[in-house]
Amino acid sequence: MAVFRNRFSQVFLIKKKPFLTVCTVFAACFLVTAILFTLFLNYQHAATNLPIDLKSQIKDFTFVQILFKNLIVALILVSGFFLIKIPTILALIVNAAVLAFILAANIYTTGAWLYFILLVSIHGVTELAALFIAANIGFQKINLAKKQQRKQLVNTMLL
Repeated sequence: MAVFRNRFSQVFLIKKKPFLTVCTVFAACFLVTAILFTLFLNYQHAATNLPIDLKSQIKDFTFVQILFKNLIVALILVSGFFLIKIPTILALIVNAAVLAFILAANIYTTGAWLYFILLVSIHGVTELAALFIAANIGFQKINLAKKQQRKQLVNTMLL
């Protein structure tokens, strides 16, 4: 196992501490937003038991449009290693808040939490993993003068 871990760290630019930081920032913002928005909906006495009609509300995106939007977000996350991690933190917060907002609104208005989780998990798992890897790069100090780190950066971005 140590051989695999050593080889993995030589090929890719994914470090444990920045990855845990990314997960912590995302999870904390997600939880805080979900709780605050649920409290807001309760306070406003928003309508509940609405029918599940997400399909009519979802705008049709092509694969290329979704890929392009995710590439832009990934580039924003990666740009944190140039710009003192500010874009990385802001993009993580925005993505977590949007996901929490949609989840809280759906659960509160329809009560169908399992439907939402299944709907999002189709692409959300791979999308969030890719965004976490990009954010991991944004939280690292990378010396582009070193050939090994340049190679690791290219491999990780291709991943």
